[in-house]
Amino acid sequence: MRVGIIFVFILLVGCAEDRKFEDFTHEDSGKAEQEFLEDSRECTAEKDKHSHKIQGREFGFEGEHTGYLGCMKLKGWDQKTTS
Repeated sequence: MRVGIIFVFILLVGCAEDRKFEDFTHEDSGKAEQEFLEDSRECTAEKDKHSHKIQGREFGFEGEHTGYLGCMKLKGWDQKTTS
């Protein structure tokens, strides 16, 4: 029983993906972390809106985070590329 509870906990913690301020840049470089967190919270709540998913696809995003990334892009945030 304990093994099952531990497995579920690890699964939930591993799947929880918080976006970080350091992973994004803003077209207006004066935006601070507080504004990022507000925009990120709003986009997380609205990521399943059809309009954000469509915009995300038009911006070239694919996968499960399309709506979130589309919303962030509309707010001026770009995800940094990992090279």
